Amino acid sequence: MTESLSFTKVCGVDEPLLDVLFVHGITGDPKDTWVSGKTNEYWPTWLCTDLPGVAVYSLGYPASLFEKWAKKEMDLFERAGNALEYMAAKGIGNRPLAFIAHSLGGLLVKQIIRKSCDAEDEHWKQVCQATRLVVFLATPHSGSSLASVLKTALPRFSSRHIDLLSNDLGILTDINQHYRSFANGRADVSTVAYYEKYKTAASVLVVSKESSDPGVAGTTPVAMDKDHVTICKPRDKEDLVYLGIRRHLEKALTSCRMPPASVNDESFAPDDYGVKTEEDRRDLLQKLIAAGREHEYSQANNLQNKFAQNYVKLGLYTTARDDNDRLLSEVEQRFLTHIYHPLICKGRPDEEIRNALQTHVIDAVYEERASSRGFGKKTILSALYFLTEQCHIRWDPGS
Repeated sequence: MTESLSFTKVCGVDEPLLDVLFVHGITGDPKDTWVSGKTNEYWPTWLCTDLPGVAVYSLGYPASLFEKWAKKEMDLFERAGNALEYMAAKGIGNRPLAFIAHSLGGLLVKQIIRKSCDAEDEHWKQVCQATRLVVFLATPHSGSSLASVLKTALPRFSSRHIDLLSNDLGILTDINQHYRSFANGRADVSTVAYYEKYKTAASVLVVSKESSDPGVAGTTPVAMDKDHVTICKPRDKEDLVYLGIRRHLEKALTSCRMPPASVNDESFAPDDYGVKTEEDRRDLLQKLIAAGREHEYSQANNLQNKFAQNYVKLGLYTTARDDNDRLLSEVEQRFLTHIYHPLICKGRPDEEIRNALQTHVIDAVYEERASSRGFGKKTILSALYFLTEQCHIRWDPGS
């Protein structure tokens, strides 16, 4: 069992279409957890052979954190932030992402996603935006099943703490409700759940069908002829656990290869926002001064710089880049339709413009589509200033 956080690239190409991150569970190990039960091979490497276009990683952490977390020391929440910082440093989130999680590792994955979706740090937020697939291998989603895992894996664990978990203090419910909302609100995210049918050596069925169900629309937990330990150790490439995971990763890869969605009535084809237009080549400061908004410059420049740095880091052909382009297109079109032509060009008062900007651009974009893709209202405002710097919009009526 690892004693500190580790993040290892297992195999894969340098410029993958899809990153795959394995996350072990309690008393687990970033390598030993994922060793084949028959061939003794490190089976995540099979994916790089069978699925060209993926890169595989394994996250390791002190699994005893779950014992501390259960005692209300909140290490699960701290570890999620710790893991996100490591992932951001390694570029995880720059490309579409799939999680494969065993047992309580699934709780950590759900908390990582939640912390990412709520983050102010753009690089942390990319993990939420990039997630396309989550596979739960015998993950308990209710208090009683979590208690069963702890009784089996940590028999020395205090029964008092297990009882608290069985009665459910609301923490598990809160984490899972967020994940349900996240997964149900994202058409591009798939959730897969496998559960064991055999009892462990301790004669315990750790995670039942009911407790393995995350409650996500379209997700039906699938039974496996395994126990809680062997479910993450496929015998060979014909093992159903491996075949199932590979099939869902293939689907995720296919979606990564698909071209951007065509233009329709609800979406505008994105321009190349990385290149400044030839119209109105004034910079952000000049435009704000012309509009009498120079007092906004410091904040506006900081926000647009953060957006620009993230935008450049996404590269040219990634799903996350497409999401950002669509956000920029939606913000631009709403600004021109609801703010620039009817208000700015007609000299309407600043207060009216500010209220309309909040209602018809920031709130409207967030409520209609941006929130489901993991973008917050601050990101939408950052996009607005980025569009100004890139010469796609202006704040004064012009000549």
